Amino acid sequence: MKKVLSKISKTGAVVLGATILVTLGINASDSVQSLSRPLLGSLITNIAKNDCPAGMVYVTFENGGFCVDIFEAAAGKSCPNQTPRNQSESRTNIESGGCAPVSAPDLLPWTNLSLNQAEEACRKAGKRLPSNKEWFAAALGTPDRNVGWGRSDCQVSSNWDSQPGKTGSGENCVSSAGAYDMIGNVWEWANDIAIDNVYDGRALPKEGFVTEVDKGGVPTKTNPAKPDDNFNQDYFNIYSNGARGFLRGGYWNNESAAGKFAVNLLFSPSNVGIGVGFRCVK
Repeated sequence: MKKVLSKISKTGAVVLGATILVTLGINASDSVQSLSRPLLGSLITNIAKNDCPAGMVYVTFENGGFCVDIFEAAAGKSCPNQTPRNQSESRTNIESGGCAPVSAPDLLPWTNLSLNQAEEACRKAGKRLPSNKEWFAAALGTPDRNVGWGRSDCQVSSNWDSQPGKTGSGENCVSSAGAYDMIGNVWEWANDIAIDNVYDGRALPKEGFVTEVDKGGVPTKTNPAKPDDNFNQDYFNIYSNGARGFLRGGYWNNESAAGKFAVNLLFSPSNVGIGVGFRCVK
């Protein structure tokens, strides 16, 4: 009798194990919305969190989460130009076989590159640029102060030792997910474009202080004269004609106008500048 029970127990364990593996495989290919079973959903979510590469942190998101660079992207050690001074030097970096952006502290951000170049640079690292929604999700929780910026805060009032400053210089400038410098230091490209004042099928508001946003933190209403404390006095800049690339977060001297709701649509996607950088997601 004991031998029979032992055989049944072993058979049951094998069947159960196979069932769990098959179920996990099926659910892993589904969207997060289908992960309603607490145990299996929890297992798959934990795997995703632990899968972020070095230099990245996990961000909870509507479609299952993603990894974001902890720091603004910097040129890797193999890049011929560690601090590109113009678009040509950024191009040289991108075309160099061993060059890819890195996410690490105490480095100068890689600036002076266009939207297209930033996307191409991220791809060389096996990553991509974030969308507006992803950038905003990664930035949530970053302290968005209006006055009194110190050396440990986000750099929005030339309050670090250099402009732009080295990555991770503001120990208090960190989001809930653990990403540094999402506000200030340098503007960051998001992989979205507005054309003739239209984005995502809707007309964008006029330039002004942010008073309402969509799920990606993109302004839907503004006030040209009155700052709104509900949106931390953040500001929306826009030229309404032609193609405009999305820059997020602000740079080192935007003061209270910088922030997680701050959006810059003044420049074309081909614009480059010392105050424009990027970070990647995966």
